[in-house]
Amino acid sequence: MTALALIDGNSFYCSCERVFDAKLERRPVIVLSNNDGCAVARTSEAKALGIKMGQPMFQIRDLCRENKVAVFSSNYALYGDMSRRMNSVYEGFSPDIEIYSIDESFLDVEAIASGHRTEWASDLRATTRQWTGIPCSVGIGPTKTLAKLANKASKKLPGGVLDLSDPAEQTRVMADFPIGDVWGIGRAS
Repeated sequence: MTALALIDGNSFYCSCERVFDAKLERRPVIVLSNNDGCAVARTSEAKALGIKMGQPMFQIRDLCRENKVAVFSSNYALYGDMSRRMNSVYEGFSPDIEIYSIDESFLDVEAIASGHRTEWASDLRATTRQWTGIPCSVGIGPTKTLAKLANKASKKLPGGVLDLSDPAEQTRVMADFPIGDVWGIGRAS
């Protein structure tokens, strides 16, 4: 059976900014699009304030000021460099890596025994955080779609890892998970 892991940098652009400024660790952070038009990345603290993905800056300017939200212009050179660093870490964990986007990569985990994949994913996650400073989540599944779903659901788990290789676990997670919440599968939010 095919087994894939999807590792994703959490609030990636914001996490990259936090790597270089420790004072941002628990502070709400957003990164704006080209020309600083709208929010394209938000930390959980910024999301809790009600800042939406794609929300225009002019609508949230006062909210950001009142709540001391750290606001950054996009720095694609930094994000690209951090992405390359993360993928270098992944090379030590899997011989087959498919870069899906700047902050997401699929790794072939078929050679890892199913009972050891969660431990492997936890180690991957911890090593990536230690070597790059970027917090990640890992989802495992027999297809890219299920790995993506597992990744999205793993963000709500304390360990940040979820394996959906077992059909019973797939059914359980899918029953309670709004598919529209999976970026790239459901509607964009």
